[in-house]
Amino acid sequence: MPHDSGHQRDAWTAFGVGVFGGVIAGVTLLSFAGLQAFGILALVVAIVIRPRPFGAAGALMGMAVSWLLLLGAATARCDPADCTGPDLTPWIAASVVVGVAGFVVLVSGARRRRSEARNSDPRTDPMAR
Repeated sequence: MPHDSGHQRDAWTAFGVGVFGGVIAGVTLLSFAGLQAFGILALVVAIVIRPRPFGAAGALMGMAVSWLLLLGAATARCDPADCTGPDLTPWIAASVVVGVAGFVVLVSGARRRRSEARNSDPRTDPMAR
């Protein structure tokens, strides 16, 4: 089924572009003052790329991972004796929630794609016989 493998490649390409957009959005939204509009634009592009659920899943997961890495690096560099930074627990929790949401979107998109492929296969379609 060469047509099906093309759809799989398109889905993984969209997911990869989504991850890239999510990482750019995550880093710019947390790190670079003045570049938040660029991060939001990267996030929007990642979400609207077709096939849609895969780009959105990649964006959510990429943003979550970049946030976790940035927050983990900040925490690792902070000496407990003289660290006066804010509590990062809400940010870490938000990152985990965003990452889980991305995973749920990815799984639902893959299931929907598999169901569509199964329904369009003439060997499994009772009306095509």
